Amino acid sequence: MKKKIFEKVDEELYIETLDNGITVYMYPTKKTKNFYLSISVKYGACVEQYKIGNKIYDIIPGTAHFLEHKVMALSENIEISKRINELGSLANAWTSYRGTNYNIFGSINIIDNLKILLELFYHPNITDESVEKEKGIIGEEIDMYKDDIDRNMYDHLYKNLFNDSFMKNTVVGERSDIEKITKESLMTVYNNFYIPKNTFIIVTGDFEVKNILNCINEYLSNIKLSNKDVPKIIKKKDIKKVFIPYEEISMNTEYPRIKLGIKIPRNNFTIKDNTLLRIYLNIIMSNNFSATSELYEKYKNENVIIDMGSGINIIDDYVIIGVSAFTTNGDKFIERIKKDIQKLKLTKSDFERKKKLYLKGYICDFDNIEDIEYTICESIMMDEKLDYNEYSKIYNMTYDDAYEILNSFEFDNISIIRTIK
Repeated sequence: MKKKIFEKVDEELYIETLDNGITVYMYPTKKTKNFYLSISVKYGACVEQYKIGNKIYDIIPGTAHFLEHKVMALSENIEISKRINELGSLANAWTSYRGTNYNIFGSINIIDNLKILLELFYHPNITDESVEKEKGIIGEEIDMYKDDIDRNMYDHLYKNLFNDSFMKNTVVGERSDIEKITKESLMTVYNNFYIPKNTFIIVTGDFEVKNILNCINEYLSNIKLSNKDVPKIIKKKDIKKVFIPYEEISMNTEYPRIKLGIKIPRNNFTIKDNTLLRIYLNIIMSNNFSATSELYEKYKNENVIIDMGSGINIIDDYVIIGVSAFTTNGDKFIERIKKDIQKLKLTKSDFERKKKLYLKGYICDFDNIEDIEYTICESIMMDEKLDYNEYSKIYNMTYDDAYEILNSFEFDNISIIRTIK
């Protein structure tokens, strides 16, 4: 077993790779009497096609999310659902582009909760009848997301930014997609991706490391697990040019909402560490578009916006810089933002102030076992690694590097989406 120390906070993480290939991450703490358990698989909506041997498999969009529903099928598994309620625990699951996570939060009898989670993950009861029934439930979920203005606009923007990327599909898929999903297609994915070498377990909270490992090993000793390798993911290469530069969509909103995305090649930026690059970019963007920024105040005083914000995303070979606005005058905002986006500012004092906030946030994250679990999970899914020296990396960030990143922005590939009545 390995023991790793997160610097500055001196928090310990124990890591054990089991003989079958599953990696277990354990963060024991006496700060709380609660615990948070999760089992994750590095398979999400980004996988559109994969290869095993000489055979190529195509995946129906929405499959990862559909499979999540069928594995965490508590409404159908009355006995397990009853046991979770009796323990006073909360079970949930989520699917992203990079992976799928199944989790339980509780305060009593961690071993029983862990066995329940393992049972759900390793004994899904997927039938033709239950798959057909689930299509209606997921169809309603799809409709709900389409009624969510912000999410709908986000999905449209990424479809327009990319030409041939998994981002053109939503995580949940379309109704036309899920109608094609069958028990067989789900079980093929489950058998090929829900395997030990592609699975990891995270335990955070009040527990004994030895007891957790004994429980997992004992449970898994009674299951026949595959030792096959993770399938080879077939990735598509996207071109630099955006697919659609401008689009208007009809939505029932009183004032126009606008999302702007800038597509920049990842190799424009010399910093190779994605985590650090995200922090640098977020500092730059929040300095210009947050509620405390000069531009926000200017737009507000001139009655151009009601609210405005920003975000960044790293999608394979591209960095996406995003600006969102709730406006009083859509035409005026678009006219102004096209010019002002190319005049981004960052002073050294602003950089140092925002860097301090990230250092403080790093320390505060260790006060919440759910935040710790999520950080570990996201790091593994997104970057395939954990960084135990992140505090030093943030501390050693420099204004010169931030300024170089700011000067590496390109503004020739922009996509804008706006609402109209």
